[in-house]
Amino acid sequence: MTIEQTVEIPASHRITIEVPPELPTGKAKVELTITPETMPKDKTVRPLASLAGIDKGLDTMDAYFARKRADKEREDAQFERMRQQ
Repeated sequence: MTIEQTVEIPASHRITIEVPPELPTGKAKVELTITPETMPKDKTVRPLASLAGIDKGLDTMDAYFARKRADKEREDAQFERMRQQ
């Protein structure tokens, strides 16, 4: 269930949350997101779903791991040369 409500923040900075009576009693997870109305629109956080597909055209995981393995082999060879000196 999602409850969205615009509230006035009083000088005491205390807000009371009232929930619908049809909710069962007991523990519940409550998320509170405070977004000031004066906040510029370009400063809002993009939803995670909007990031889907931003990696198109980039490496595959296989290419990434192959590059990391090659880096590791170069490092190992360098450490071995240093050890032999």
